[in-house]
Amino acid sequence: RCAACKYLRRRCPSDCIFSPYFPSNNPRRFACVHRIHGASNVAKMLQQLPAHLRAEAANSLYYEAQCRTQDPVYGCVGILSLLHQQIHSVESQLAKTRAEIA
Repeated sequence: RCAACKYLRRRCPSDCIFSPYFPSNNPRRFACVHRIHGASNVAKMLQQLPAHLRAEAANSLYYEAQCRTQDPVYGCVGILSLLHQQIHSVESQLAKTRAEIA
């Protein structure tokens, strides 16, 4: 059984949408995603995507759920905002350095 079916305490069908992306050896991955997004929402999202994009979507949902657990207010947007500020700071330092060189 996959981690999702174990967590939800149900039989894992052969065509389970969760099994390729939530293996049984990593149950915390699904628990985190389920806590934030819900199993039915994740299943709907994965089913709507083409098969070649589902793994990336599952990874993205897990990353977003981890960020939301660590920072319930901003989630991954807080990290993106921080990185944006750092990029802006480095760009202004680079501009100052180029002006000094010129």
